[in-house]
Amino acid sequence: MFLISPQQNTTSQNLWHILCDFDGTISLNDTTAHLLETFALNGWQAIEQQWEQGLIGSKQCMQQQIALLHMNQQAFYQCLDQIEIDAGFLNLVQLSTLHNIPLTIVSDGLDLVIQYILSKYNLGHLPVIANHLVQVNEYQWRLEFPNTNLACKSASGTCKCKIAEMNHQANIILIGDGRSDFCLAESANYVFAKKSLIEHCRAKQILYTPFKNITEIHQPLEKL
Repeated sequence: MFLISPQQNTTSQNLWHILCDFDGTISLNDTTAHLLETFALNGWQAIEQQWEQGLIGSKQCMQQQIALLHMNQQAFYQCLDQIEIDAGFLNLVQLSTLHNIPLTIVSDGLDLVIQYILSKYNLGHLPVIANHLVQVNEYQWRLEFPNTNLACKSASGTCKCKIAEMNHQANIILIGDGRSDFCLAESANYVFAKKSLIEHCRAKQILYTPFKNITEIHQPLEKL
C-alpha cells in the first residue's frame, strides 16, 4: 500500500521530484565500503567505529577515510566494474521519464563513483548530487563537500534536506535505505524505505512504504 505523509503539499500535487539514494539503494553494495576494503590503508575501520558510535559525523568520517585510499585510476575503475545495480532501477528511470517526474541521485557517497557506474548502464544523463572525489596524485585522493550544510542534523557531507529545500515547490519522494536519509524522511512527502531507514521511520512514526528491491516501487509510484 502506498502511504501518504501528512506533510504533503496539496497546493502543488502535480509537481513531484524523486530524490534517490545510491549506495545500497541503487547499487547492490555500498561502493565506498567496497573501495575502503580493497584499497584503504590501516586505520579506516577505527574511523568507521567512531562514526557508528556517533562520535563523529559522516562528513568527517568519510574525509578521513578517503585520505587513506591508496589506488591509481586504473585500479579504481576496475574495482567499480565489479559493482552492480538493482535492475529495477532501469525501469524506474523509464517510469519517471514517462510520467515527467524529475529523478535526482542524492548521495552522501562519491560523485565519480556514481557517475561511472551509471554510465555503464547508459544512465549518465541522470543528475547526481554527491561529495566530490578528487585525485591528488597517482595514488592519493581527497574528498570535497560542495553540498555541505553547517546546520545539517546528520553532519553529512551532502545534506539531503538542503537539496530538498532547493526544490521547495515540489512534493519530494524519497527513496533510501540508511542514516543519510533519516533527516529528509521526516519532511519528505512520500518515503520508500529499506534496511535501517525502515527502523527509523517506525521509531519516528513516519509513514513509509517498505521495499527490498526497486521493482516493488513501480506499482505504487504509478498511482501518482
